[in-house]
Parts: sequence; C-alpha cells; structure tokens
Amino acid sequence: MKVSRTVILSDMHYPETDMASFGAALQFIQETKPQRIILLGDNLDCQAVSRHSKGKPGLREKGGLRRDLDGFNKHILTPLESASPKAERIIFEGNHEAWLQQLLEEQPELQGCLELPKLLDLAARDWQWVPQGETRFVGKVMFLHGDQVGSSIHVAKKLVDSYCATAVMGHVHTLSMYTKTSAARQRDKWVGVTLPALCDLAPRYAKGRPNAWLKGIGILEEWGKFFNLYIAIITDGAFVYGGKRYAQ
Repeated sequence: MKVSRTVILSDMHYPETDMASFGAALQFIQETKPQRIILLGDNLDCQAVSRHSKGKPGLREKGGLRRDLDGFNKHILTPLESASPKAERIIFEGNHEAWLQQLLEEQPELQGCLELPKLLDLAARDWQWVPQGETRFVGKVMFLHGDQVGSSIHVAKKLVDSYCATAVMGHVHTLSMYTKTSAARQRDKWVGVTLPALCDLAPRYAKGRPNAWLKGIGILEEWGKFFNLYIAIITDGAFVYGGKRYAQ
C-alpha cells in the first residue's frame, strides 16, 4: 500500500528563521519528495507592522515589510517549490501575519494592497491559503496554527479537549503531546500535538529569558486509514530520520 507523506514546518518567523534548520528540512524535502508541504503559520514575523512596535520607529525599518516579503519569497517559498514541485502546498496564516489584517482594520483605505496571498501571488503558485483561526484536515489529522488555543504547559491537552480530534498546532514553539480517550468508545483515541519552531530560539526581544522552545519539523505518513506522526528535533542544524542524517 502506498504511503503518503506530509512535511510540516511551523513558526519560521522570517527573517528570524534559523536557516541552518530550514536547510536541513529542505534537504529532507528534496530527497523524499513528499506529497504535501504545510507551513503552519507565523511564517513571517511581520515586525514592520507589529502591534508591539507601533509608535516605536526604531523598530520599524523603512521598507521593512517589502524586504521581508522579497526575502521570504527568495529564501523560503521558491526553494520549497523547487524541492518538491508536484507537492500539494498549504500555508496557514498565523497571528503574526494577521497583524497586516489589523493594520487594514485601522486603515481601510489600504484594502486590496496588503493582503499576503496577493503580495506573494500564492494562488498562481498553487499555495492554498488558510486564514487565521481556520483548520484543515489531512486524512484524520487536523491542522491549525493554534493561537486560538493559546499557550501554557497544558496547551496540548487544551487542544485535544477543545477539538476532540487528533490535532497538530504550532504557535508555542515547543513539542508537547496529550492523549484523550472516549469512555463511550474505547477505540477512539485522539492526540494533541504542538510542534517545535524553525526560528531563532533566543530572540533579542526576550532579553535572555529562558524558554522551552525547540527547533524541529513534523512528518505525517498515511497509508489507507492509518497514519503515524513523527517529530524530528533539529539540533545544530541537523536531524536524523530513518537512519539518515539531514543537514544543510
């Protein structure tokens, strides 16, 4: 029976992406040619339009948004498209990209000028856009960015309790899992999973505060009605899967 593979990359926060870790993920995609690639949100950091940098011109570099869009296209989207040209491609809007929508709500005269799907020409490039707060199923597994779920040490439990489905989210930049069973139907078991990130784990704005963030990717493999989800933790720009090391 044929196995279908999906590779999930979350929270790249470009241009704060850890490019060595992304390079390892890209090598894996190039060699395995997955049937599907999912970018699970906060793909762009969008500091140039962040509500946190509002009123702080020192954090809003002139032309910063255009620079980030061009860099994301050149260094992330185009290499992914070349790595597995026939793959189905899905891109989620995270809460960071949604800052653009908040800007439009404040300045409606910009409507039609700042929508990311248009700015990145996603439809013409066969990227399916999933707006903030929406979910998408791949087989029996549900995907979402996860900002609507929140963040805490119990977020994986909250995720599966909220949706009663096997669900995968990003947003919290670390790996956690929780399994929920149905007392009425013992065969029903759901797993909530939070994925690691692909961004810098010590951003300047954190000012040295400790965190539990990790770098890594998700690998979903399906055959018939069955599936396995693997989490590959990336350390120093490398990870191992199936007995092989992947690195930039």
